[in-house]
Amino acid sequence: MKKTLLLLLLFLGFNTIHAQDKVASKKGKFFIPTILYSQYPSLDNVITQTTFYQIDPELKTEEQVLKKNYFNIDGYLKDPSNGKLKIYITIPLPKYTVTQMDSVYNSKTKDWDYYPYSKFDVKINIEVKCADKLIYSNEFVSSEKNVFQGNYKKSEATEAVSNNRKIMSHSDIKNDFSIEELGMDVVIYATMDRIQNLLNYKLGYSSEERKEKFEFMTSKSHPEYQQMLAYENEITQQMNKVTLENGLNAKALMPHLQYLESLLTKYPQIPENENIRFIVSYDLALTYLLLENKEKALYFADVLIKNDKQSSKGTNIIDRVNKANFVDKIVRTHTNRFVELKKLGFKIKEEKEEARLAFFERIIQEDADWEQEKIDRRNAIEKSISERMNILDSVYFQKNSELLSKIINSLGGNEAIKKIEKTHILSKLKLDDNNMPQTEEKWSTATNYLLKKKTPNNYFEIVNGPESWMHDDLDNSTEKWKKINSSDYSNIVTNLDPLNLLTSFRIDLWNKFDLVADEMADGRSCYHLTYFEKTLNSSNRMVPKTEYNLYIDKENFTIVSFEKTEYFKGNKSSFERKIFQDYREIGALNNGKIPHKILNEIEDYYGETSYQELREKVEVNPVFGNRIFMKEVYFGGFK
Repeated sequence: MKKTLLLLLLFLGFNTIHAQDKVASKKGKFFIPTILYSQYPSLDNVITQTTFYQIDPELKTEEQVLKKNYFNIDGYLKDPSNGKLKIYITIPLPKYTVTQMDSVYNSKTKDWDYYPYSKFDVKINIEVKCADKLIYSNEFVSSEKNVFQGNYKKSEATEAVSNNRKIMSHSDIKNDFSIEELGMDVVIYATMDRIQNLLNYKLGYSSEERKEKFEFMTSKSHPEYQQMLAYENEITQQMNKVTLENGLNAKALMPHLQYLESLLTKYPQIPENENIRFIVSYDLALTYLLLENKEKALYFADVLIKNDKQSSKGTNIIDRVNKANFVDKIVRTHTNRFVELKKLGFKIKEEKEEARLAFFERIIQEDADWEQEKIDRRNAIEKSISERMNILDSVYFQKNSELLSKIINSLGGNEAIKKIEKTHILSKLKLDDNNMPQTEEKWSTATNYLLKKKTPNNYFEIVNGPESWMHDDLDNSTEKWKKINSSDYSNIVTNLDPLNLLTSFRIDLWNKFDLVADEMADGRSCYHLTYFEKTLNSSNRMVPKTEYNLYIDKENFTIVSFEKTEYFKGNKSSFERKIFQDYREIGALNNGKIPHKILNEIEDYYGETSYQELREKVEVNPVFGNRIFMKEVYFGGFK
């Protein structure tokens, strides 16, 4: 029995030495995107930030500067009022302490340079909340210098110090001098710079591309080679799929990691096993680091150091673990933070495949996208025409059918409206602040909307089915016609409906309107219909997009007023109202009445504008004789 055990031990010892001789490895290099985390896991799914200031009344002039220049935390988007990350800042007036002078010897001029400065005690309170939960607070107290501008000789510097002390000791100093003249803005900015750097370190998220090196066994004759190769294949496949939102798959790696851990028991810590223990312990430590398992990453990094072969790799992993903001044993999950930031201009490196796209391929794609856009627009136009006809064919099956029927009858009846193929309007415009005569001509067909204005310079806006162009005589560019983008197209495409061009009656919105309490409009009792269109914002919250209000005369069922309010990011951006004050019969519409005198009120970023439109001519199904449009639209112009 003893002989048998002795022979077995000799065999195992020989086999271990033989295995050690055969152990060789290669480096597997991977470049993967890596997230540099915030210190607070609760912020992982937060991508909007808002800063609130409580400032001493004397510093109110600085508030806009502070809002503009500070707390652009990496990995967040500024939201004016409703960010989920909230930073509260309290800034009292800095307290003046003393005026002093520094001097520095200038070796070039062989003379002393003097720098007078005043010192202030600055105190700024910071509170940071995630939603309504306080996650960080601090009071920053510092002594800041405001160095006087200019170069001073000793006598000039002494005089400047003396004058400044007199000014600062004056009881009405804030009434006689501005914050900038006193230098208080400079010392506040100096403190805010340090606070911003600290908060960016604590709260910020950023990304980088990191090179990771694994060790893979190359000794094919080694008894562990096949299973080590299976681990190599799995980790290689997963590393090539790592993104900012998706890391390694711990579940798929677990059998391989358990196998590697068993090798450290199978090959104990003796000199003969140094090579294989180095490969195994290093791969385990690095893999657990990437899986964000802090405890195991530190444990196997310590095993790597004790193995004493390239122990610096172990200390490097320990250093990385200690500097990382991981949650132990739990992989931190994210919303599409970096995807959203990229869409909105956040500077993240593009995917390599996207970077390799050649210029001509992008041009081809743009042309293909434009052709698809035209197909989508054409389908939308045909669908809107079909829906309008269906409503006119089935008035009594629509929402608020009795009121709709009376409105349509006042316009000439559904059969007459369905026969409108073309319209032509010639108007005189009278602006409140401009007596210069101006005219406006509009054309419309079922598929084309053509607009020509003289105000007094020529301006053309033309939609020809799915395509659209703009031309302005005041534009000195060499390109005569420019394509109208998709958003502008959607704003004017409603005028492809001749009925809307004639009356501002959006029959396509009828079944979306809600009939609410009666109201007075332009001195008349009216039915009031309203529709509030909403959209999703970047936080997946419903916010207003457009509000429509329609007022119908209760006596003769004509449209008294039409209002449209546009919203941007939930805030009102523009308002437009049309008040129809005079209706006249149009024979082509079965004696239906069409508005001829219209008051327009507009409120947008240009301010408030109001003007009166007097329609001198309204034609239904005219013969278009305007040669400009005959050439440009109907005979394939716009080159």
